[in-house]
Amino acid sequence: MIDIHTHILPAVDDGAKDTEISLRCLKTLQESGVTDVFLTPHYIPGEYDNTHEKIEEKCRLLRKSASQEGITVNLHSGVELYLTDAGQQDVDYSSYRLGSSDYILVETAMHGFPINLLDNLYQMVRKGYKPILAHPERYIDIIQNPSLAEDLIYRNVYLQANAGSFFGDFGKASTRAVWSMLQKGFIHFVASDYHCQTQNYPLTVFRDMMTTNYPGFPIDLLINQNPAKIIKNEEIEYLNREVLTSFPKTNAESFFQKILKVFSNA
Repeated sequence: MIDIHTHILPAVDDGAKDTEISLRCLKTLQESGVTDVFLTPHYIPGEYDNTHEKIEEKCRLLRKSASQEGITVNLHSGVELYLTDAGQQDVDYSSYRLGSSDYILVETAMHGFPINLLDNLYQMVRKGYKPILAHPERYIDIIQNPSLAEDLIYRNVYLQANAGSFFGDFGKASTRAVWSMLQKGFIHFVASDYHCQTQNYPLTVFRDMMTTNYPGFPIDLLINQNPAKIIKNEEIEYLNREVLTSFPKTNAESFFQKILKVFSNA
């Protein structure tokens, strides 16, 4: 597996508090079968001002410590860029890339999209970058209007779901939204958004759940193949036709109803 969204880098945001915790989390990932991980601390102006230079130095030190502990997981730098109401026309996005790729992991306000979000995303695309919206299932705008997810895809925005959303970690509404998006082929990546708050690694739970219930589902596409294309800076399909054809309609509906019955009383 390749995890493109984590908060394992120590002492930079609300994730791992120190190197000891980071190393413990990396060992958990290695035992779970993760070969590569992107270290993506928050970049929120005025709150987490994680500059490119700071992140690169922190990554270098963590790689050294991980090697000394016999950890073989490849560590790639990045950030989770918070998009605000501020304009993005003059922003140099090269400092926010995932590794050396043109892909950039972004997030925004959960309680409501900034009025100029689409323009900000357009500015990124116009400059040749490939935005990946983190955890779309958690935004109230998409929860209330699921068609926005499809609209973002047609605007050349990729979508990365949180593994924990599939089994209720972020509430019933997010669970309903993420299963619906998955069934429609709107999810390009599933990642952990791991904050090192627990030893339970959600990407493993998601992989095992899908493998058990849907042996024909192309889980590898979302947790390995597409993430690997980020590392190689290769193009990724915007519409996951392979996912769309993997759910037999009756069986899919039956399984989704069981999931939603657990996490929703509505």
